[in-house]
Amino acid sequence: MKKLLKGTSVILATAMAGAVLIESGVATTVAHADSTENVSNSGSQVKSYPKFVSQDKADEIINDYLSTANDQQLEAIQQKVASSVRTTVNGDETTVSIDDDVAQTAIMSVIAPNTSVFQERAKSGTTKLVWHGAAKKGNVDVYISAWMLNEAKQQGFNVLAQICLLPLGAIGGTIGRLVQQGLKSVLGHVFTGVQKKFKYGRIFHFRGGKYKSWSYQ
Repeated sequence: MKKLLKGTSVILATAMAGAVLIESGVATTVAHADSTENVSNSGSQVKSYPKFVSQDKADEIINDYLSTANDQQLEAIQQKVASSVRTTVNGDETTVSIDDDVAQTAIMSVIAPNTSVFQERAKSGTTKLVWHGAAKKGNVDVYISAWMLNEAKQQGFNVLAQICLLPLGAIGGTIGRLVQQGLKSVLGHVFTGVQKKFKYGRIFHFRGGKYKSWSYQ
């Protein structure tokens, strides 16, 4: 029997980034006719965003933010994305997932909380981890959507691991290290071999913590 859980301790923090002000004070938001801007409590202008953006424009905002985001800002994104993931348990199989449009919206809510994103794309990809049995056994299929692959290629594996593959860090000991190292290595080869943007997501298969193969989603 299948159970659907939300916000469980098995977290797939999938995502990209935002423009929150992190200074000595708290950021506030000022709304204008066709844009919003974040302002520090000292009154200095930080960033202005339109009230409405396309998904492509949201991607630009996210990438710009991620390129300079610090650990505290990434943690804010992790927490927001984590609240949007789904965990499904079916027998001994556990799936932790988030759709691209949900991840993008969650990230943008951190960056520009008063900016709405038009969902004009016909299809949304999914990034997920599918565990076969206990996580400590290391039998997992890592699904990474084309959107997430493009973000990871631009921002690097460490950002992907921090805001998208956080559950891997919950696995202790040798198995956890093997899965993370194996994924980082294979993604490095994939990124080197693909010069253009990814059109299709990939599935990376691990058994006993060891990387075995990849396939298309």
